[in-house]
Amino acid sequence: MLQIIFYYKSAVYKVFRNLIIASGSFGFYSQIALSAELTFDMTSYSYREVDQNGNFFMEDKSAPFLFSVGIRNWGDKKSIAKKRSSNWMSLYTLEYSFGNLDYTSAGTGTMKKEYYKSRLEYYVSTISKEGANDLKPFIGLGYRDLLDDSGFKQSSTNHLGYDRLSQYYYMPIGAVWYMSEKLSLKSQYNYFIQGKQTSFLNEILPNNYSVNPENTQSIGWGIDLTLRSKLNNKWSTYGFFRSWNIEDSDLTPCSPLTYCMEPKNQTYEIGAGISYNF
Repeated sequence: MLQIIFYYKSAVYKVFRNLIIASGSFGFYSQIALSAELTFDMTSYSYREVDQNGNFFMEDKSAPFLFSVGIRNWGDKKSIAKKRSSNWMSLYTLEYSFGNLDYTSAGTGTMKKEYYKSRLEYYVSTISKEGANDLKPFIGLGYRDLLDDSGFKQSSTNHLGYDRLSQYYYMPIGAVWYMSEKLSLKSQYNYFIQGKQTSFLNEILPNNYSVNPENTQSIGWGIDLTLRSKLNNKWSTYGFFRSWNIEDSDLTPCSPLTYCMEPKNQTYEIGAGISYNF
């Protein structure tokens, strides 16, 4: 378990380090802070894996919801944009999610477990108007890590679960469309760069698995849609839909006679929340 905590803390440290470096390099830190939004939302979550023949393998579902807190800047403060000497602006999304999941497997029964996810997206965008029908395009880099806390938990068929750390690296490409003074839609396509899946099998079954396999995923894509409505100058509500589609990973030796892989999977998130703008 200590090794898992080390992996997780290292990943979070890299996220914050990269955010600080990027913010400093663009020289936009003070403007970003002034236009930040605090967010809180609830999500219905579903994750499903299938085997190479397309048959059901396993599924995770939120029980009943996941909860998220975060901070973001999507460049909505006109007064900030007017003060800039450059035609470019840096934006970001930083979010932490947690909750309980119901696990169902074709071979190992059912289980209750915990879920923790961090997400950082950093974008570069041009300064533009924000009136009705205005569009603000952006491109950036994203990092998402998910800790599936199943270690030593027992399923309904007496199988032991194991912890799994999932990491996605990707490139968000999209735009914020201001449909009116109060209503906006942020839509983005997530170009998948790479996924890393670390399964801590050796800690649970050391006699069967000589290592904790690390599998690499190279093919996939995602979408993220957020519809936001301003209640007043400070408060907004929003709803969102997110999806990931990832293909089979590579094969990695996890014992002298066994190879491990991460199968094709799909993730769906549908939620709603409220935000407060500084």
